[in-house]
Amino acid sequence: MNCSYYCVKDRSEHEIVINKSRFITTLVPVENAEQAFEEIKKISKKYSDATHNCYAFISNRENTEQRFSDDGEPQGTAGVPMLEVLKKRNFRMLLAVVTRYFGGIKLGAGGLVGAYSRSVAEALDNADIALYEYARFISVKCDYSLYRNVSEEIEKSAQIVSIDYGEGVCLNFAVKCDIADALKEKLTDISSGKAAITDTGSGYFGFDK
Repeated sequence: MNCSYYCVKDRSEHEIVINKSRFITTLVPVENAEQAFEEIKKISKKYSDATHNCYAFISNRENTEQRFSDDGEPQGTAGVPMLEVLKKRNFRMLLAVVTRYFGGIKLGAGGLVGAYSRSVAEALDNADIALYEYARFISVKCDYSLYRNVSEEIEKSAQIVSIDYGEGVCLNFAVKCDIADALKEKLTDISSGKAAITDTGSGYFGFDK
């Protein structure tokens, strides 16, 4: 079953300070659980002097492959709250690691839950995010005289992935499946049938949010 979800486009970091403790959230898009665990090792090594490196991830599109760790924090105060943020916001294929440098002031169970939740939430708010949906990939080749009209029509409802320039111009784009055929008809109309339109494949694509 096809499903839509959010994910960050690239690895990112975000830091906040709560009662003198530093919380550094690292977000990493992942393809599977194995990659997530490898990234956790790298981040834990990078911050090996930290008090805790807690994590949560969802590593499949079906939202069934989920893992988390409190890494020494009281049970249920770090990993689960982090995972809940990812689930509630419909993020998948994503790893979140929150590194904590203890600042000398204990936060208590409720304070920790709030701190780890806030760390992930703020990191997501500040990240470059895409909406991933199952899409069709299409190319349209036309004369340069048609380029402006064709590209403007595509950008109304789809996303251009690349443009190849040669004897003519070829625009490769991703479009949501339910509107793909309608867009192809529009492109045929505005080019008076002169544009060569070809389906090149299908798969998940990250549309700009």
